[in-house]
Amino acid sequence: MAITFYERRRNLGLAGGSLWLIAVGIVYAAWSLLTVRSRLAILLLAGISIFAVVLILFGIAMTRGVAQLPFLPSARPSEGRRIMRRFGMIFAAECVAIAVVSAVCARTHHWRFIVPLAIVLVGLHFLPLAKLFRVPRYYVTGALFCVIPIATMLSVPAHAQIGQSLSWITIPAVGCGLVSLATAWAGLNEVRRFVAVSRVRV
Repeated sequence: MAITFYERRRNLGLAGGSLWLIAVGIVYAAWSLLTVRSRLAILLLAGISIFAVVLILFGIAMTRGVAQLPFLPSARPSEGRRIMRRFGMIFAAECVAIAVVSAVCARTHHWRFIVPLAIVLVGLHFLPLAKLFRVPRYYVTGALFCVIPIATMLSVPAHAQIGQSLSWITIPAVGCGLVSLATAWAGLNEVRRFVAVSRVRV
């Protein structure tokens, strides 16, 4: 029995989105941990990198698994275009908001606010995506992306450092990087279950 076009599109989107989250997670972690310049930071980055590589291989396998399943043509091809247009609008709004906030922080010489506030804006963009893509876990991801930087700014002095890096950069970047990887792992496991059930149905 073939899967529906919606099921195929959704699971390919989940797998692709998970691969993107893996890239975001490892970039956040690498950028901040390399700046710390300590042995512990390098070991932590090595562990995160190994986990990310495993996830990437898992994601590629799941993408291929979904792509190989037979599927029925869509009766509503315009639905996919509508979703992608809305995604484009959400992504564009996120980019504009980050650019504006970064410019204001730079102009007012509040450089330390740029990274945590940018991460908060990334978190906010997950909230409409959760509804658009029907992935409830994105609400949790978005909330954590907001809570971690805000909690850091409220509880850690602006000039505090971890190694050679500002705490306001390292804590949100590493924390949200790990959240990205956890979200990707959950998404890929959902795709894995779908592929396993669909192969039985076929």
